[in-house]
Amino acid sequence: MEVDAQQQLFNIARKITTSRSKYEYIASGLNQNNYRIITDGEVNIKGKDIDLPTWVRSFVAAHKEVILIANIIRGKVCGMLLRATDDKAFMDYGFKRGAFYGIGSLDPDFKFGDPIMLVEGAIDCDFAKLFITKNCLGVLTSSVSEARAMILSCLTNRVLLFLDNDEAGSAGERSTKNRLEKYGISVDIIPKTEGIKDLGDLLDQYRKADLFVESKINDIKLKVSLRGGKVL
Repeated sequence: MEVDAQQQLFNIARKITTSRSKYEYIASGLNQNNYRIITDGEVNIKGKDIDLPTWVRSFVAAHKEVILIANIIRGKVCGMLLRATDDKAFMDYGFKRGAFYGIGSLDPDFKFGDPIMLVEGAIDCDFAKLFITKNCLGVLTSSVSEARAMILSCLTNRVLLFLDNDEAGSAGERSTKNRLEKYGISVDIIPKTEGIKDLGDLLDQYRKADLFVESKINDIKLKVSLRGGKVL
């Protein structure tokens, strides 16, 4: 029998905490946003007196706040990440080699040749899909591997790179551009937006109602649009 993404997330959450009310609360909304913040304030999820599976027990216990991120493809949970908010440490579970984050939620009208925006993180990707373009994928590293380059070449021949605004991101953009061009993919590196390292920074600013966050979002949308990307 097929198990939909919502039920799978309930099953995952059940493994994290033994209380039915707690795991329902964790799983609520995950099919829409793909992740939930799990804190001591929401549920007692720091590892104390909770029957956690071995792969996650020590990680959750070591951090005050953890984000559960699910990669949903065609209604199935194909992988998940646990990411700490205090030091950005993360642990992945079930991610298959070559699987991009967000590949299951491209624009419904997406077709081969439509530009795909590549960002580094899962939360960067979620923010882009909410405010900039649905045609965005998270690489989950600072560069694209050979396997992922082959996957991309089956999806499109145009990529817009918006990796992190740091040394690793810049190096990743150069190596990714060279690799993708070998597969016949045209690559545009989107100029950086002042005042942010990545789209996760914009999310933080958005939550704090920063006066300039809307102009920064519009700046990125314009850059994507000018390069042929479909924006929201």
